[in-house]
Amino acid sequence: MSVSIAKNCVLRYNLSPARLQVRADATQLRQIVMNLVINASEAIRKRSGVIAITTGLARVDEAYRRTFLAETEVVPGDYVFVEISDTGEGMDAAKIKRIFEPFFSTKFTGRGLGLAAVLGIVRGHNGALKVYSEPGRGSTFKLFLPLDPRDGAETGGGEAAVARAKRVGGHILVADDEETVRAVVARALELQGYHVDLVEDGREAVARYRAEPTRYCLVVLDLTMPHLGGEESFRQLRNIHPGVRVVLMSGFNEQEAMGSFGGKGLMGFVQKPFEIATLVKVVKGAVMAG
Repeated sequence: MSVSIAKNCVLRYNLSPARLQVRADATQLRQIVMNLVINASEAIRKRSGVIAITTGLARVDEAYRRTFLAETEVVPGDYVFVEISDTGEGMDAAKIKRIFEPFFSTKFTGRGLGLAAVLGIVRGHNGALKVYSEPGRGSTFKLFLPLDPRDGAETGGGEAAVARAKRVGGHILVADDEETVRAVVARALELQGYHVDLVEDGREAVARYRAEPTRYCLVVLDLTMPHLGGEESFRQLRNIHPGVRVVLMSGFNEQEAMGSFGGKGLMGFVQKPFEIATLVKVVKGAVMAG
């Protein structure tokens, strides 16, 4: 791809370390990614800019599904995403509504696939597409493809995993601002029979817990989140219910992360990046303690 973009553009990769497998036509996916990268390069024009390619895992629920482009029919579940963002000129809402029309173009000369063809291929793979853009603030195209259910390399998939997932378990609330982390944690714990609710930050976690404090047997909190961090979220959760069980996650080591909690009753700690087996062991221990 680096030879297909302008010399004033820099490619940056933020690729998931996990193996995220999809069932797809590899040639068509290459065409889509190449087309979006070239579009990003042309949107940057002659000034210096950055094109970032990010991959990860996302949990799509009904609320998330409504944020996709109109007439997108995807079922809730786990999706692999490929995100291509640029620091180019961006688009206004009126232009975003038209970019997937078959003969609409923002260029003087076209090359490669049109965005209408891109969207058609995505939908042909039972996937979806999201677009974020503002004038002067760049654009982001985020492609979602269903995670291949046969891929159980990290969470013990296959028939045995499906059987485990059907067991009735407790409800766990997970708060983390990283989309891939939320999806991986949810997938791992659901395969152990737990029911998992996901939120993006501490403020939402406290609100969800306050609404139904008896629903959750455990809360899993990231230490560093926007709006309300893990430490303050933990304090507010304890004000709601002093016996709340909380497991902390952080990229810091355990001593650094838990130092400010001062033995206030955390049930466990998981350091990022974590092994699935470690996460499951800590969660099970916290749920069963006492």
